[in-house]
Amino acid sequence: MKKPDLFFHIFSGLPRNTSFRQRLFISFLVIAIPVLAAMAIFSYALTSNSTKQTLIQAQETQVGHLNARLLSVYSNIESISRDIILSSDIQDYMRDAGRNRSYPDDSAVSYTISALMADRDFIDSIVITGNTYTLFSTTGAYTDKASFNGIREKWWYRDLLLQDRSAAWYSYATLSAQRMKAQQNGEIPDQINTQMLARPIYSVDTPGMRLGYLMIYTDNDYMQNLWRSLDWGSTTNLYLIDRDGNVIDSNRPMRDYSNLISEYGISDQNGFVRYEGSPYLYSCADLGINGWRTVMITPYNELNRPMSNIVIILLILIAALVFIIFLMSNRSSYHMARPIAVLSHIMDSYHGSDTVPDPELVKPYEDRTDEIGDIYRSYAQLQERIQNLIQEIYVKNLEKKDAELALLQSQINPHFLYNTLDSINWLALMHDEEEISNMITALSDTFRLSLMKSSSYFVEVSAEAEYVTSYLMLQKFRYGDKLNYTVSVPAEAEKLYIPRFILQPLVENALKHGISKLPNGGKIDIEISVEENLIILVKNDGSDIDLEKMGDILVYHPSESELLSFKPEGYGVQNIFRRIKVICGEEYGLSYSVERARTVCRITLPIKETDDSSPGPADEA
Repeated sequence: MKKPDLFFHIFSGLPRNTSFRQRLFISFLVIAIPVLAAMAIFSYALTSNSTKQTLIQAQETQVGHLNARLLSVYSNIESISRDIILSSDIQDYMRDAGRNRSYPDDSAVSYTISALMADRDFIDSIVITGNTYTLFSTTGAYTDKASFNGIREKWWYRDLLLQDRSAAWYSYATLSAQRMKAQQNGEIPDQINTQMLARPIYSVDTPGMRLGYLMIYTDNDYMQNLWRSLDWGSTTNLYLIDRDGNVIDSNRPMRDYSNLISEYGISDQNGFVRYEGSPYLYSCADLGINGWRTVMITPYNELNRPMSNIVIILLILIAALVFIIFLMSNRSSYHMARPIAVLSHIMDSYHGSDTVPDPELVKPYEDRTDEIGDIYRSYAQLQERIQNLIQEIYVKNLEKKDAELALLQSQINPHFLYNTLDSINWLALMHDEEEISNMITALSDTFRLSLMKSSSYFVEVSAEAEYVTSYLMLQKFRYGDKLNYTVSVPAEAEKLYIPRFILQPLVENALKHGISKLPNGGKIDIEISVEENLIILVKNDGSDIDLEKMGDILVYHPSESELLSFKPEGYGVQNIFRRIKVICGEEYGLSYSVERARTVCRITLPIKETDDSSPGPADEA
């Protein structure tokens, strides 16, 4: 049976006095509003996704601009460091200082350094030292950056001594080892992050001879202005990270989102991530030098303010459309329901053949060619038919008795049928047609048992077994070698009583849905046993049975009205199941199962030794 649809569930909850116009109005709203809601959701999702993609691309562009400026600074500083350590003036100056243990003339060095620093505002100072003392500095001789004793206390000094010819960048370059450790342990607040490039200076003429060291400090104000030059989110975090994940520099944000770096890594990725319940726009790009990467993290709420305006506009449009749909639905339902309401009034005003409808009301319906016109014409035909039926009923009642008498006279005496079959049987035997004779004998037995007159609901097990055996014998002629069967009835069960004609429909089901579908046929076994109850098993070789479906079919209780009607499939099985329940009791019935690749129908019946369901014994026709 077809399941009720959405409209049935909606309208079944309405009051019974709800008018047809009101139901039409609700129908329009039920159709229109979900469609409108789906369109709104789709539009919002599409706009939101487009906005997200735009923001991702925009932040990628911002990171690209920042990378270009940072790369220019760091590349320039590294290029300057190479020019310095290879400069002949500086090489001569450092060799002289190493031989004489004194401070030679540094005018050429000063000129070279000044030329290299010209128009490079990102450089704060340059310091050149020997292996044990400072040789040259663009800052004061005894400043923290230039003093060799101060240099030896820096946290990076031991690492610099182990450097080969390559350059190394150091963050927080002005901190001593002690203060750097205190900062890492959180004992002191974060200090100003001064970046510095340092590298050893080797003799060009004498390979392997270390002359001293070069240190180039970046300008803090210039670098911070560079970081802050991006006009993006108000709390955007910008980080420069080395290949090991250590922060080289940042924009010193008001809010720290650096935990996202450890959460999502520093691989090249761009997109939205969620951290502690809030969405963030996360971008990471390779700087193109030293394996460094730039990471940009911005709270999505700081970037999606235009989306909020779009949502407000969308809500206003939805409200306007809902109002328009409400007005149109109300008007449309009125015009569509009016013809039905008037037709209902015409029908209610009919009180018999004397009723004459108003011509002004009827005329529009006679001219209509749509379904409403068809309903009126069907109603007019129904009126005419009612009048004709009233006249016919009297005649039918008079003819009824004559028809019943004719029917009784036309009934065939079963004895005539038996005698005819007996004659055919003798004729087959005379021509040695034993197979035909056996078939006729089985057919005759089947007719005899099925036409037996009795007011009883029960029959002996032996008679029921004989009937189903005759039926199987007939089917054997049809199926041939594809059908084998056994009927096993113990002696103690032969005289017990069971409901009439319960085995043949089950055997027919086994043939139709089991044996006939097997390419090589199969076997049907009927086994009867006496236990606490009388058990009958009908087994067949088919196993392609839907047990869940059979379970749904075999549900019945006389006191539950919703279970009284028969389901469209399995009518015979339902009939047998309900007969057993009604005449034997609720604890009896039948069930299906699959055992060892065979379908088994188990019938449970009471042990009944007498037939007390009829006033007298059965008599044969």
